[in-house]
Amino acid sequence: MKKLFTSVLAGMMALSMAACSNGGSSAPASAAPASPAAEGNDKISIALCVNGTLGDKSFFDSGNEGMQWIERDFGDKAETEVIEFSYDDTTWQSKLENVFMSEDYDIIIVGTYDMLGMTVELTEEYPNQKVWFYDEQWDFDANPRENVISLLFKQNEGSYVVGYMAAMASKTNHISFCGGMSNTVLLDFFAGYEQGAKAYNPDIVVDETWMDSFSDSSKGKDVASSSYSQGVDVVFACGGSAGLGVFEAALEYDDVYVIGVDGDQGAMWEAAGEKAKADKTLTSMTKNVNQGFYDTFKQELDGTLEYGKNYRLGVNGGYVGAAVTSTTKAALTDDQLKTVEDIKAKIADGSIDVATAF
Repeated sequence: MKKLFTSVLAGMMALSMAACSNGGSSAPASAAPASPAAEGNDKISIALCVNGTLGDKSFFDSGNEGMQWIERDFGDKAETEVIEFSYDDTTWQSKLENVFMSEDYDIIIVGTYDMLGMTVELTEEYPNQKVWFYDEQWDFDANPRENVISLLFKQNEGSYVVGYMAAMASKTNHISFCGGMSNTVLLDFFAGYEQGAKAYNPDIVVDETWMDSFSDSSKGKDVASSSYSQGVDVVFACGGSAGLGVFEAALEYDDVYVIGVDGDQGAMWEAAGEKAKADKTLTSMTKNVNQGFYDTFKQELDGTLEYGKNYRLGVNGGYVGAAVTSTTKAALTDDQLKTVEDIKAKIADGSIDVATAF
């Protein structure tokens, strides 16, 4: 049974991992310490630590869905818990320390650039604790760990695809990227988005704008409104809950679109009964954290998961891509959508080399 502790708020990789990298580490990847489940306990216990809250309809919600898939299909072998840390970053370190100190979990999943430093320290202090670190590259040269894997999604590849689609749909030849806060992962989104847009139209203008928040949707609305008022007609909203404000802004302008991120936000708005927002969602750059967690757990079960390694998950394998909804089909022709599929295939086979911030 899991212990209760007051400081913590309780609440995918195909059978073959694609494009794996050891981050240049000279230390060989090796098996992590055996989990308590392997020593006789009934189930593998997994904690997903969210440095924010659920409800963003993108990144964190996708990770939560991955936990639900694991419970759904492997409930006899695994139990999962999602722990929301809130957006108060002054409490994140103490909450993460409590999760490690509890020794309640066989696997702790934690990620993003903001959590990297404290996780590096804790994985050294707790060498028998398995950790899946995601959405930021782990430097195994500087910090070799036999109890850690890193899951890094190739958001630049998916962003290239939606950038190409944005340029196809734009009537003003002026589009923008609206990021949460500037860090390597977000710059990786922008690098791919700009390259994809200019591959379709070398003369298109691609603005780089920032909300300076992942949680404040009012900032997202303000930044997007400024872009739309200056003739931008497609905005790539890439900032968690703050990005939800971009959809609010789009409702106030005619003939403009939003590109969602991480989950299929157009489908989510449709399911939530917010058709006006769904109609504004040209596509979404799907970053399938859910599938990454699910497929990684399958490798954990069959013993093929190698610790001490960075795994890079991209278009090849379906870990990033672009959603196609009724709005997409209304904005783009069948021939254009076929071209999009061709672009994805060329990225997957290496024919298109996508720029990266890493």
